[in-house]
Amino acid sequence: MFKKYVSFIVLYVFSVPSWSAPDTAIVQNFEPPAPDHTFEVTIEHDEVEDYKSVEFLDWSQGIASEYVESLNDGVDSFFMGAFFDDEVVEDEFSGSNGRLYFISRREDGLEPDYKVGLNLRLVLPRTRDRFKLLVETDEEQDDINETNVVDSTKNVTYSTAIRVDFKERRHWKTSWDNGVRWAGEPVYFSRVRVRRTDYFDVWRTRLLQTVSWRTDEKWGANFDASAIRPLDFTRHLRMGFEADYLLDEDFADLQTSVGIFDEISSRSAMLYRLAVYGDTQDFSKVNETVLSVSYRRKMYKQFVFAEVVPEIGWPRENHFEATPAITLLVEMILGE
Repeated sequence: MFKKYVSFIVLYVFSVPSWSAPDTAIVQNFEPPAPDHTFEVTIEHDEVEDYKSVEFLDWSQGIASEYVESLNDGVDSFFMGAFFDDEVVEDEFSGSNGRLYFISRREDGLEPDYKVGLNLRLVLPRTRDRFKLLVETDEEQDDINETNVVDSTKNVTYSTAIRVDFKERRHWKTSWDNGVRWAGEPVYFSRVRVRRTDYFDVWRTRLLQTVSWRTDEKWGANFDASAIRPLDFTRHLRMGFEADYLLDEDFADLQTSVGIFDEISSRSAMLYRLAVYGDTQDFSKVNETVLSVSYRRKMYKQFVFAEVVPEIGWPRENHFEATPAITLLVEMILGE
């Protein structure tokens, strides 16, 4: 029995196929079976162009937004604003600053007239720019032109005042002036200036409200609104409206304008402007329409400017006949 059992085991062992390592050549030549379906990833040409276009738009939009921001807050804004607003120095420079100017104007059929002016603002020591000493050419005297150059430098009425700048808010800037005008009997005055600046996408709006009181003219107010937007990288559109009101006279001088600022280079620019002047005396009426082209250039560094303004006007006093004129302006602006 034992011998039969051993013989069965021996026969079973030798009957099983022996195991051996696979042939190396077979492994090297092994190729997996091909799949039933072939997948191919392709990128269409239009998709590549669309991707590049989106990337370019993102880049150009970033450049445009940065450029608009620099124009709203930088030196370019000052250069552009100088065309529109004589008070731009107050807005762009927080420290001591000054503006000295000379204007010569010649209108067809009239003798040339001249005007000089000085606006000086000195920050008082140890006041953290909160208090300033103002020495200015009187605003009313600015409307009186001299036909003699020497007389224009002598017959200038100045005013002095102390300005208090209140804490500046996000969009608001407020100041309060108290001073005296030196012309014969002293004229005391007080005025409050409130300015608000807002940014709407590519538009920048600026509102300026001034309320004043003088011993000779009592109460008055001035409202100035403007809106600026870029047309491209060198040209800007500006629309403005201004109203100057005196309570005693009970009427307002009105002015509305539209202009295009064109930056020729970093040192020069042009302004194409259409302005309409009127008042509300008796009834609202248009007194004059003026079409002008201004060329302004930095003559020396960043503070000496020259500007020439040829224009043609249609004044009511000339029965709205075309009246050409030309104005030359030289000014020196200092600030910190």
